Amino acid sequence: MIKQFILFAFILFFSFPTFDSDILSSEPYNNIYGFYGERAAGLSGAYTALSDDPSGAFYNPAGLAFSYQDGFSISASNYKRTTKSYKGVDTPGQVYRQNSEGFEPNFIGVLKRFDNIKVGFSIINTYNYSYDRTDQVNLPLVSPSINQTRNYTKEKYSQMLVGPSFAFLITNKLSFGASLFYVRDTKNLTKTQFQRYTDSTSVIRSYIDNRTTDGLLPILGIQYTPSNKIVLGASIRRIIVGGGNRLYNEVYIDTARANSVNSVDFIEGTNNGFSSVEAGRIYKKPNLNSAIPQTSELRLGVAFFPTSRFLASFDTIYTSGYRAYGNQDTISVLGNKVTYATNNGEIRELTRTSTLNFAAGMEYYLAETFAILGGVFTNEPNTKPISWTESAIDLALQNSFSNQFSTTSGNNTLVYQLPRSGTNPRNEYSRNRGISLGMSWVTSKSSLSITYIHEYGRGMSRIDSNSLAQRFDYTSDGLYIMVSSKN
Repeated sequence: MIKQFILFAFILFFSFPTFDSDILSSEPYNNIYGFYGERAAGLSGAYTALSDDPSGAFYNPAGLAFSYQDGFSISASNYKRTTKSYKGVDTPGQVYRQNSEGFEPNFIGVLKRFDNIKVGFSIINTYNYSYDRTDQVNLPLVSPSINQTRNYTKEKYSQMLVGPSFAFLITNKLSFGASLFYVRDTKNLTKTQFQRYTDSTSVIRSYIDNRTTDGLLPILGIQYTPSNKIVLGASIRRIIVGGGNRLYNEVYIDTARANSVNSVDFIEGTNNGFSSVEAGRIYKKPNLNSAIPQTSELRLGVAFFPTSRFLASFDTIYTSGYRAYGNQDTISVLGNKVTYATNNGEIRELTRTSTLNFAAGMEYYLAETFAILGGVFTNEPNTKPISWTESAIDLALQNSFSNQFSTTSGNNTLVYQLPRSGTNPRNEYSRNRGISLGMSWVTSKSSLSITYIHEYGRGMSRIDSNSLAQRFDYTSDGLYIMVSSKN
């Protein structure tokens, strides 16, 4: 049976596909969003080979089959604070900081036993980020022509999973399980930027960008217990997009333009159409996308029970890369002059690189009803590396020939635009590491756990396409309080 399990795991791993589709990205730059469930959080998410409580619906639904009691579990309180620091964006020593702070449940799950079949239902907030940033820079060194820049930004990203699970105990050592979650993923962004130049002219840009995406997330799992001290588990999942909508609206005012009639631009787009009037020129742009990448993920786990009081668990988490292509061409008209601009077909906001993450945890019962838990985990970026050298070359090319080639015949102009590293919306790269430390009180009927999670990382970012890349620091602290009841 062990050979069959290993064969099953390798088939899953090596047949792992990368899916392409014409869709829009979600915002997180790393694939580990958080932890769900009282034991899973304390073990840093190394839970694939366990999963024997309601939170197993997310990690490995097959583990539910080894839960011998009905149960109810809820994240009574979940506090999380995240800080992103961008260092030296406009001026050496200048630091932009974005803070997200939330206090809300992130998991609710129930589990019911019917002989060899277990049925569950879960509500999971995989992530809920809300950033609010206001900053002002006077006389930035990297842009001598700018006198003052002010930014007002509000960002909110969230994803919720809702759905049933079931698990079947094939033998007393082998189980199979499945979950089917409805996915709702949202993005809400509002930004206003004001710039005053040394010649007393000014530019104001204000826009909103809202998206809602619906889909499904099926999860299949298997769990095998070759001995009373070792448990093996594996699960595979894939996001399937069903539909969504998106709205983008922007007003841009430039007082430097000679014709006051053309000093105001209006840009508006949805997933059904996208057009604008910019400097008197009418543009027809590609429709906006309104979905999220359909990535896949494979989890392989092992749990070891050397004694009745101690367990150690280890997970390997592989998340597939993603790349999508579509028509990115733009047509613009000014009087009787027509310009056709073509670009690389890659939808860069959708691009994901594959990641391989690891989690390891331990649980030790100091007393019959009191346990301590701890673990470590990695959270690799799903973005391409960002370098200072690349940003310098990009700015040089942009200043020399605007990163484009053009040819004109009569009133018609054909333009080919080279992709710019500075306009890549996936503009953060941070290799994160984290630790967890928790404690739990467990009785035959109920349990209470408190877990602290700390995640930190360092890398590079480029949040301004007209500036060089800068150092980027990431820190996150969370406190999870979970309660559960058993029958």
